[in-house]
Amino acid sequence: MEQEIVPGVVSNPEILGGRPILKGHRIAVSQLLAQFAGGMSLREIQEDYELTDEEIKAVLNYAAHTAKEKDLEHVRHG
Repeated sequence: MEQEIVPGVVSNPEILGGRPILKGHRIAVSQLLAQFAGGMSLREIQEDYELTDEEIKAVLNYAAHTAKEKDLEHVRHG
């Protein structure tokens, strides 16, 4: 069963073990973020994976959402 985490990013236990992926792709969001952190530009990633602007925004939205959740978790347990 597919579960939407943020718009455009989903998790499905039958795809990549449930890791968050871009909806309609078998690409782990963490893989795309690691490439960005490693020095690839968003445009390069977009071209390599044939992603739309909205899909790139979904990746960044997921990163922001995850960071916010970690921040809140740290505050609650800090």
